[in-house]
Amino acid sequence: MFRYNVHNVNILDVFFPKRCVACGRIGTYFCDACRVKIRPILDNERICPMCGRSAFGGVTHPNCRTRYGIDGLTSFFHYDGPVRKAVKALKYRYVSDLAKEFVGLIRIPEQVGNDSILVPIPLHGIRYRQRGFNQAEVLGRAVAQRLHIPVRTDILRRARATPPQAEIKKREDRIKNMKNSFSIHNSLFLIHNSRIVLFDDVCTTGATLRNAASALKRAGAHHIWAMTIAR
Repeated sequence: MFRYNVHNVNILDVFFPKRCVACGRIGTYFCDACRVKIRPILDNERICPMCGRSAFGGVTHPNCRTRYGIDGLTSFFHYDGPVRKAVKALKYRYVSDLAKEFVGLIRIPEQVGNDSILVPIPLHGIRYRQRGFNQAEVLGRAVAQRLHIPVRTDILRRARATPPQAEIKKREDRIKNMKNSFSIHNSLFLIHNSRIVLFDDVCTTGATLRNAASALKRAGAHHIWAMTIAR
């Protein structure tokens, strides 16, 4: 008679087995067949977070640098295939195991030092109450654990509720939508802890990251490296 070894089997996996986010195969959230379809962003595909053009190492171009701008950007995967489905699965049904398995696929960037803190892009309070969690925070905590750096969710706030960026098609409208969207709660902390990893799940136009970075730098942060799971 077959018996489960309770020391090796998660009881939740018995009643709610993990399924591949792309094909639905039981076992893991990324089966072997779908994992090979994940496209990492290569070194020669990195871009400047300010202008969106090719940039060595994702470092902001010298002529794109501003006093309140982002200093660089790391995005790990192209936003398509299994990655797109995983991000959507996280956004609309909270699965913490999926976040850990997802983040386990990334390559740790060299630009992040041990003296950094990770600040996830926040949701507005209304949307947070509707959804019950912030997917950027869930993923960000898993990333911070791999980087061995702390997470702070009490610094950056959404100053106003805005339509989701995914619902806005035009680039110029996305940029306008994010203007003055963020405020700072703890500026004294930023002055004394000024190296920030600003984290979000997906970067499209970069408007969200740029506006959040501007608010953080105006409050005293000196260096901000943006990081997203996908672009």
